[in-house]
Formats: sequence, C-alpha cells, structure tokens
Amino acid sequence: MIKKYEFWHPRVFEAPYYAYLAAQCLRNGIGIRSLAKANYCLDHGEIGIGSKLNTQFAFDQTYFLPTIRLQANLSDTEKAQLLDTFIRQHQYPIILKSDVGCVGKGVCKISTDQELKKKIPLLLGDYIVQKFTPLKEEYGVFYMRHKGKPKITGINKKHFPSIIGNGKDNIITLATQHPRYTYHWGTFLQYFDTQRVPDEGEQLLLSFIGSHTMGCMFTDDTHLITPAMEQTIFSIFESQPGYNFGRLDVKTANENEFKQGVFKVIEVNGIASLPTHMFDPKYSIRQAYRIFFNHAKYLALIAKEHQHQPMEFLSINEIIERVRANQSMLNRVHQRLMQG
Repeated sequence: MIKKYEFWHPRVFEAPYYAYLAAQCLRNGIGIRSLAKANYCLDHGEIGIGSKLNTQFAFDQTYFLPTIRLQANLSDTEKAQLLDTFIRQHQYPIILKSDVGCVGKGVCKISTDQELKKKIPLLLGDYIVQKFTPLKEEYGVFYMRHKGKPKITGINKKHFPSIIGNGKDNIITLATQHPRYTYHWGTFLQYFDTQRVPDEGEQLLLSFIGSHTMGCMFTDDTHLITPAMEQTIFSIFESQPGYNFGRLDVKTANENEFKQGVFKVIEVNGIASLPTHMFDPKYSIRQAYRIFFNHAKYLALIAKEHQHQPMEFLSINEIIERVRANQSMLNRVHQRLMQG
C-alpha cells in the first residue's frame, strides 16, 4: 500500500517541485542559485546550510523567544557559565536545538540541572538554547512579499500526537499503535514512564516538537487570517527588506489570541520552507502539489525581482556537500539523544 504522500521520502515527494522550480527559473531568466536572492539578507536565502540563530537575529526580537548560541568550540566551563546565566535569567525548562536544525531532529527539552549535564556531552556542532514557552498551540505562517506587497499565503495548525488510555495498555504500547508513530518518537517518549498504564479515558499529549516527521498532523487553517494578525506578521518583516519568502513557526495560547496577533516566534525558515498547510489530510496529492507549485512560481518571481542584490555563493557542489554534512551530523546527534 502506498503511504500517504506526507510520509514519502522527501526526495521522492519534492522531486516534481524542484523540477517545476527549475522550469520557473528558466522562464524568468535566473539561475538556480539566484533563488536565494528572494531572501538576500540571509545566508544563501536560508536553505539549511547556515545558522538558524543568525537567521533569527536578522529581525527585531520583540516577538521572539529569548535565545542564545552554545558554540561547539567553547570549553565545558564556558558552556556551563553561559547556560547558568541563561537559566538564572529565564528559568527551566529550556529547549536545545541544533543551529542547523531540520524537521525536529536533535531537539530536546531540559527541565533540571541533572538532565542538562546528561545531554550536553551528546550534542554535536553549535546549538541553540531557547526559553521554553508553555503556550499550547503552534502554527506555521507562510509569508511572502512580492513587488512590495506583503501577504500571508497559508497557515497550518500543528496537531501534536496524543494517546488516550484504556486502563490496560502501557504508554509505549498505545504510542506504537498510533497511526503516525515512527521510531523518531523516541525523541519525546523519553520524557515519559513508558511502562505506566494510563487510566481509561486519560489523555496524554506526547510531543512538543512541531514537525510532521515527529508525528504532528498539519491542517490548513488559512481561514484564520485577520487584519490584526497580518499587522503583527507584517511588522516583523517590514524593517527587513531582505526577507521576502518563507515561514514563521509561532506559539500562542489559543486560536483567538493567534487571530489577534498575540504569539511568540520560535523559528524563521527561508526559501527552503515548505508550505506545510498542503499536508492537510483533506487534500489529495494533486491539490497538495497545486499549493506547492504555486509557491515555487512566486519564489522564482520574487528572486527575479531582487536579482540585482549582491550575494556571495558557494558552488552547487559545495552547497550539496554542506547539506550532506549537516544532515549527517543531525542524524548522529538525533540517534545519540534518543539513546542517551
């Protein structure tokens, strides 16, 4: 049986998109690397080879969660001093995530000094330390600015996986029976006593990571757009003309607060962003690709609009090599954290 397209291997699902994007580049007379110029203020437009924190710091931090970088080349003493200062100021829990993070790999939530001492030696590369927010709902907001006109082109709500107890099965049994379960769930199941048997009717929210790779279901909630929300989203980007295409991931207390533009930004994604509202289960693969291709069309148009902007590029081979190196590191740290 063919799996639903959101669970296909990314290279399989995204191949038609990149073919269409290449055709749009030809149509608009721009090179593939010039697509980065849609976000000319960011390292290669933010395609996953540079620093996520540098991307965040390209914007006014008013709506962002407090965040610092834990550099890999720091000594253990220097790391401890940085973390101690951050935790004294913002308190536990904190989130640790790779500075070149992708699809939720290598993310962990730390609530005690003991957990921190256990996890820090397992990290690879530079890491982001971010204040954890108790805000319950998470949304992805796709933004673009074409010919000076900003627009929200899609919103998806992230439905985190949960289980309901039956009074007989333990947490790990219920989790593995979940239709969205994968071995990646070890990232967050480690925070539970998986042998505990939940009471009948007891509901447990399992995950805090807003990635469909980690079990989230995405729905298209573009209908939630309001003038108040647009005003807040647009204000984040209006002082940064070099960002014109990508997705904000935000957390908010509830739908009404979100519609009023009250939220905290946890991450900014660039030209490699997926319009994740296309993964709504109600959409056929044809409908999903229609959304995907429409964003490809605008990415090329926006890049053409800013093609005069100066940017330094790595060669295609260097970009591919860096992507591979980052993915390899993420996979290794992901395994270490699940096992550790």
